[in-house]
Amino acid sequence: MKNPEQKREQFMQTLIRTLLTTTVIAVILYGLKAFPSRGNNKLTLFEMIWSAIFCVVFGGHWLELLFINHIKFALPKNSAILYLTRIIYWFLSAIPLFFIANFSLHLFSYHIDLFNKWWFFGIIYIGLELVMYAIMQLRLKKSFYNGVY
Repeated sequence: MKNPEQKREQFMQTLIRTLLTTTVIAVILYGLKAFPSRGNNKLTLFEMIWSAIFCVVFGGHWLELLFINHIKFALPKNSAILYLTRIIYWFLSAIPLFFIANFSLHLFSYHIDLFNKWWFFGIIYIGLELVMYAIMQLRLKKSFYNGVY
């Protein structure tokens, strides 16, 4: 079935929003000391955090568009099935994002002991998506909570 409300956005708009979102999240994670420095200077540590977050935010945007514009309309119209499928999709989407973010960290020779915890990242990613859609819901925009958008 063709998507009657396909979501489109200019690439530059997506890139600017992603860069801003990534920077805010990276500053928060840096401030919370979510990543130990392991002898790296502050700028290098921030660059590592920023690059890993960018991989997740930018890649996650395109995976969300894939679901919203294509996958969702191939599914039955049953709301329960759509909600469950969306959560499973987020978990499965987190797997490549996890490995890309880990690869980004390894480019900086930063070895984090999460390589065997991809499933944990999948759970965290579901939580992040639910928070992001809650923000959209509060802003009275289409979201996961008001129609599996």
